[in-house]
Amino acid sequence: MSGYVESYRGQVLASECDLLSHMNIQFYISRLSHATWNMCYFLGMTPEEIKEGKRALATVQQDSTYLSELMAGDIVHMESGVLRSSNKTITLRHRLFNSSTGNPTFNNVSTVAYMDLDLRKAVPLTDVMREKITSLMVDEEEAK
Repeated sequence: MSGYVESYRGQVLASECDLLSHMNIQFYISRLSHATWNMCYFLGMTPEEIKEGKRALATVQQDSTYLSELMAGDIVHMESGVLRSSNKTITLRHRLFNSSTGNPTFNNVSTVAYMDLDLRKAVPLTDVMREKITSLMVDEEEAK
């Protein structure tokens, strides 16, 4: 099973690199943030619904692995899928690749809670989200 979807695509800018000419860690996390917002859409949440309904995904835990360096000019893309879910949370698997070589550069597993932004607490996932999760499921073994 492979429910991965492309959740981000971009390029490493020179301004995102450190003194050693490698992409700085904060920009890996920035790409992760973009991917998570895009996963909201894949999970059935439109920007309008997020703004009007004041409900969104909030990262509550994550584990990252850096596999290889990225340099200015590298084209990158991220694939994301769902490892598992509970009543109020979803665990996402993100994989960042150097698009030119196809090599993985960064892996992340994040648990996100479906939050009521006014109450500042997790609420149950919607039926639409539960339905979308099914098509986005990835195999735990494939995720490694």
